[in-house]
Amino acid sequence: MKMLLIGMDGAQEASFKRGWTPFIESLIGRGQSLDLKEDLISRGWAEIMTGQHGLVTDMLYERPTADGTLGWTEKSRLQDIPGLGTKVKPIWQILNEQGFKVGIMNVPTTYPAPEVDGFFVSGGGGGGPVNQDVTEAQCHPKSLKDKLASSGYIVDERISSLLGDKQLYNPADFFSRLELMTEKRTDTFIQNSKDFEVNFGFVVYRSSVTAETFIQPQTELFSQENKEIGGPFFEAVEQFYRHFDEQVKRLVESFPESEVVLVSDHSMVTRKWSVNTNEFLVEQGWQQKSSSRRGVYDFVKSFKHLIPHAIRQKLKSNPKVRSAYESMVTFDPKVSQAFSMAFSTGVHGIYINDSKRFGGPVEQDQIGAVSVKIIEAFNAHPTSVEYGLKAYKKSPSNEGCSDIFPDIYIQVPDGYLTSNEFSEFVSKHPLPDELVDFREITKTGNYCIKGRSPLAVNVKGEWLLKPNRNKQDLTLIYDQIAAFFKAKI
Repeated sequence: MKMLLIGMDGAQEASFKRGWTPFIESLIGRGQSLDLKEDLISRGWAEIMTGQHGLVTDMLYERPTADGTLGWTEKSRLQDIPGLGTKVKPIWQILNEQGFKVGIMNVPTTYPAPEVDGFFVSGGGGGGPVNQDVTEAQCHPKSLKDKLASSGYIVDERISSLLGDKQLYNPADFFSRLELMTEKRTDTFIQNSKDFEVNFGFVVYRSSVTAETFIQPQTELFSQENKEIGGPFFEAVEQFYRHFDEQVKRLVESFPESEVVLVSDHSMVTRKWSVNTNEFLVEQGWQQKSSSRRGVYDFVKSFKHLIPHAIRQKLKSNPKVRSAYESMVTFDPKVSQAFSMAFSTGVHGIYINDSKRFGGPVEQDQIGAVSVKIIEAFNAHPTSVEYGLKAYKKSPSNEGCSDIFPDIYIQVPDGYLTSNEFSEFVSKHPLPDELVDFREITKTGNYCIKGRSPLAVNVKGEWLLKPNRNKQDLTLIYDQIAAFFKAKI
């Protein structure tokens, strides 16, 4: 293998400086890091695998259907990218075209598995199934399915499945399951990479984001109260990370000649503030509230956790039910000129409620003018100035996907979540007195959210390309891979 790309979902350099991961810390210490910034609207893994921003690929954490309604979706799949294979070539395609074999495992949003010279195992999410057991559609070649199943390969486990389905409320049991998933992924990736004799390997560990989701706010809480870190929770997390470190060591040492690159799709940070841009729009007269719609929204949000997990999963799999949930609004769509939707834990911008995309009152030729007025008012607002919030006009693009990208990008500091939960423009989101009651976690909301600083470390070599004013996101990883292999031809 010439290059090994190790993906660690939701990780950052600080994740490996707690004293629990000496091997990974040593890799970072002797490697070269890139200072990248993500807008948290465009999906990070998609940027790495396509080299293109969501303005081009349509790969956003959530987006409008833009079909003349306020339809909304979190669905985002590789196969739906406009111009896939011609205008947009995934990294495995350009490497195959140059004669290099690839081994890709568990990259999110890649369901179903594309055909490659080498092997491919899809990751979950973005519209693909998030299951424990692997299916034929997730494998290329399809014969891999039985091989992976017999080895105990686990496609994905998330908080909802670990707590809702398996009811692993004990931290030791919870993290032990993540350890098993990590170990099986390492086993199968190493074996298949050797069997297929790949030149480029790309494996993603999702267990890291689950661990970070819990440990970030818990560490913050202990710090605020000047408590010494300890107890069953931290013992379980430390054991998980020591095991994780061992798996990465096994992986790296299995391919000693490889150039190793560590990446993540974003960082994770403790949530401290909520930003409701709809409240700003209401205050400034660009949006009109609807009390009936707000009532339905609050009711669903407040009581969805009471529905058993198994039933919730069935409801989510129903396209009509899922679409209705994702498309809930709190405003009057017939008279409101602008709005923001917020379902994922990324950053959410403002859309102009035009007639073509959303059936709203704003004409197409007025979108630019309304955007400029909102941006000027937002940036001059005392609350925006106080909290460091900044609005930007969408980058100009001739791509067809630009219509689904927010007309106004809202940049917020790390720790701020754009959300429609609360009725203030900006409101504090304090940590509770105690955390990590696994039985209650689905009721308490998000205390850990996406951060803008992903991991990007070249362990053995030098970055051939560096961030600049016009490009400082994860598309640079794609460029690095392409440049590395071009030099090998």
